[in-house]
Amino acid sequence: MNRTAAGSHTVTWSAPGRHVVFASSNRVNPSKSGRRVGASAWGSVTVKRLDPRARWYFEVAPARAVRAAAREGRDVRGTVVSTRSVGLDGSTNTRDLGGMRTSDGRSVRWGVLFRSDAVTAPTERDMAVLRSMRLRHVVDFRAESEVAASGPNRLPAGVTAHAVPLLDASTDALSQAIQAALRERDPAIVEALLGDGKAEQIAADGPIDLIRSTPAREGFAATLRTLAASDGVPLIFNCTAGKDRTGVFAAVLQRLLGVSERTVLADYELSNSYRATGNAATYERLSAAGVDLALIRPLLEQSGANLAGMFRAIEEDYGTFDRFLLRGLGLERSTIAALKARLLV
Repeated sequence: MNRTAAGSHTVTWSAPGRHVVFASSNRVNPSKSGRRVGASAWGSVTVKRLDPRARWYFEVAPARAVRAAAREGRDVRGTVVSTRSVGLDGSTNTRDLGGMRTSDGRSVRWGVLFRSDAVTAPTERDMAVLRSMRLRHVVDFRAESEVAASGPNRLPAGVTAHAVPLLDASTDALSQAIQAALRERDPAIVEALLGDGKAEQIAADGPIDLIRSTPAREGFAATLRTLAASDGVPLIFNCTAGKDRTGVFAAVLQRLLGVSERTVLADYELSNSYRATGNAATYERLSAAGVDLALIRPLLEQSGANLAGMFRAIEEDYGTFDRFLLRGLGLERSTIAALKARLLV
C-alpha cells in the first residue's frame, strides 16, 4: 500500500472477489477498533481525509467473511497492513518493520517495531504521529559524542529511553574523521581517508566488525531482552542515520524472527530510497568542492552485498545463525521464543 498524500492512502490486494477495508489508528483489530472506509471487487481502495497526525493501519477482508463475522458475533480477522514509512517531517528513515513474511508462514506484526534515524527535531505533526504510535521504548545506538553533537531523541512523554552505544573508541574516531572530512569538503583529505579502495573496504567491513564486537553483541542482546520482556512492546531503535548500526540490528532481529535473507537485504538497501534527497544534497555540496563522489557513495549508501558478507562471517564464526543467537549473543531459547510470540502474527 502507499501513502499518496497527507491523509490519503491507497490499499491494494491481489485476492479475487469483493473485499472490505477498515481503518484505525490502533494497530490491534482495525475492523473492531476503527471504521469501514471502503470496499471494492477490483483490488484497490483509496482512502482520503484521514487525520495526517496519526499513524494509520488498515484491515482488508473478503466481504463474505465480514458478513459471516457479523452474523456470528466475532472479530473479522482480515489482513492488517500499513505503510512502511511512518512519514515524519523531521526525520527521513523512520519506518515500520511490520508485514514481513517468515519462513513458517507468519508475519511481523505491524506497529510494534520501528527503525529510525535520530529523531532530534520532530515537528508538531511528527509529535502527534509519534504519540499515535503508542511507543513504550526507544533504544539509541549512538555514541555519547553523537548525542552531544546533534541532541537526544525527542519523543512523547512516557517513552522509556535506553542508551546502548555501539561505537567503540577506534570506530568512533574513524567516524569523527570521516565527518570532519565531509564538513571540510577538502578533496585531499577525503582522498587520503577514503581513496585506493578504502571507502569500499570500510563499508564492507563495517557490519562484520560490528557483529564481531563484544560490546555491540552485548548491546544487541540487551535490546532483544528488552523487547522480549516488554508487555506494551512498541519500540523504536535508532542510530544517527538509521542505516548502519540500525540496519545491522534490524537484520539480526529479522533473521531471528525467520524473515528470509533476501527480504532482509532488500530492507537494508531501502535506506537508500528514504535518504535519497538528503544524500543528493550532500553529493551536490561535495561535488561543488571538487570531491570525488565515488569515494563517498559507499559510506552514504547501503549495499546488500555488505550485509550478506556479515551473514557469511556469522556462519564462519558460529556455523549457523541459530548458534550465533545462542552463543554469540548469549540469548536463552526462552527469550527467542518470547520474541517470536510478541512480534509475530
